Amino acid sequence: MKNMKRIHKVTIKRMIDESPDTSWLGEYGNNAESDYAIDRAHSEDCSAVKVNYKQAVDQLERAIDYLKGELGSGLREWDDAIDLLIEKQEECQECDCGFSGQWNNREYRYFNPNYENYKGLSEDEIRKYCKQEFDRMESLNNQQWGFIGIRAEADYSVDNSQLIQEATSGGLWGIESDSDASYFTSVEQEELAELRKQLEGIGFSKRAIAAAFKNVEHSDE
Repeated sequence: MKNMKRIHKVTIKRMIDESPDTSWLGEYGNNAESDYAIDRAHSEDCSAVKVNYKQAVDQLERAIDYLKGELGSGLREWDDAIDLLIEKQEECQECDCGFSGQWNNREYRYFNPNYENYKGLSEDEIRKYCKQEFDRMESLNNQQWGFIGIRAEADYSVDNSQLIQEATSGGLWGIESDSDASYFTSVEQEELAELRKQLEGIGFSKRAIAAAFKNVEHSDE
């Protein structure tokens, strides 16, 4: 009996990426790691997180340290001055948004964006893009989009065997699920091209491969 190789099916699979790398957007944490960190316990325009208020707090802190260190305490006028500065510092840090942010105490409080991506841009531009990264990450957590992988697969048999074997492309992971349709098409074509080479290496003719690729199936997992 003549030996036969046969490609039974070619499939493009889209699979959920269970462990995507999101470090390019930033990371959540219990501490603010830079001046660009976003405090999820407050709204964006809360006085407790505004940049100018933070600068005022720092300036008052330096003044308090100066009075304590250089002038000492014990004199009524110095103690009154220190108390007044501490009071003003506390006022600058008071929340006026009513904790209207998206954070609850079972989650990380801060989002630390990857601000170094925007070195060389103006301060306002850096903060704008960091806020966009935060919004993007929050929408990911709210399952408004996700990450997937795309791979091309072929089921085949050789030598009249009943055993079905599988050839696959390497696959591409970390694809944003709301990417443009044209991008998905481009990735699929690249994966199919890689699968063709795999099948040629197994010994299938270009004619057999072309025939099998006429009816590519799609599968979501």
